Amino acid sequence: MSLLEEALCGDKNAAYDQAAKKVLSQKKILAFILKRMVEEFKDESVQDIMTKYIEGTPLISQVPVHPDETNLEYERIQGNNTEDGSISEGMVRYDILFQALVPKTKEPIMLIINIEAQGRANPGYSILKRATYYASRMVSSQRGRDFYGDDYDKIKKVYTIWICMNAPKDMGNSINRYRMTEERLHGKYHAEQWQYNLLNVVMLYLGNRKTQDKLIEMLRIIFKEKASALVKKRQLEEEYGIRLTEDETKELSKMCNLSEGVYDEGVSEGISQGISQGISLEREASLRNLMKNTGWPLEKAMQMLNIPSEEEARYKEILKKEGELSS
Repeated sequence: MSLLEEALCGDKNAAYDQAAKKVLSQKKILAFILKRMVEEFKDESVQDIMTKYIEGTPLISQVPVHPDETNLEYERIQGNNTEDGSISEGMVRYDILFQALVPKTKEPIMLIINIEAQGRANPGYSILKRATYYASRMVSSQRGRDFYGDDYDKIKKVYTIWICMNAPKDMGNSINRYRMTEERLHGKYHAEQWQYNLLNVVMLYLGNRKTQDKLIEMLRIIFKEKASALVKKRQLEEEYGIRLTEDETKELSKMCNLSEGVYDEGVSEGISQGISQGISLEREASLRNLMKNTGWPLEKAMQMLNIPSEEEARYKEILKKEGELSS
């Protein structure tokens, strides 16, 4: 989808994004992800992970990422998802946040699941660095909530798992993991892993082609296949033993309908508005959409879209004339 098409159907993209998060946050789906991605659960059954180890109700677009916001919001939430997240609230939030207990030890770990729907390999910043920042914030925000003073032994391990749904061809159907490891430079001493293995980043890139990897294929069926919710429901049941309830099926159906609507409306409306007007119109529409949905100032929006510096003044003047910016 072009920049202009994305701008023209921005509201539907936001609705689809929220619907996708609700589908992904179902414990039946999360259990498959944990078994494949989180080493603490590799020997557990999907059923046990779902019923014994995932705690409470996953929080969707509720807990802020940035300092001075996270703890306040986290303490306010009682573990139930009571409202939809909104990209217009001006606050960056974790997509899906939940806690799970480690089998045997029953130690809690924090897990963040992010859906990154970027269609471009480079959205203006490194997604991997952003994922590392999210994981670091979930560690630092534990101070004053999970541990106090110098009681650092109570810090919980953190996983942030990013699902990139529109990965470029050379990245598709790949899973990469990043974590802290010990490098012994001299001597014989080894520290115990629990003391330093706190940050874990997993990047999962969905491709368009079928794959032998069971988890990637399941997510590809849910998010990438052009099929009805009933067809996907049957595939999930027959191939993965996932039986969706009536409410869960409704969420899947909503996501599938929005997916078709985003594409169809983006194409038809883009044609009627005249995609042939060129990249200048695309950038103008994208700037307006980005500023509206994120609350960013024009300067940051232009930076994220990689607009050449020599063109910045022209876009600023255009938006001023149209009343988008104050004089």
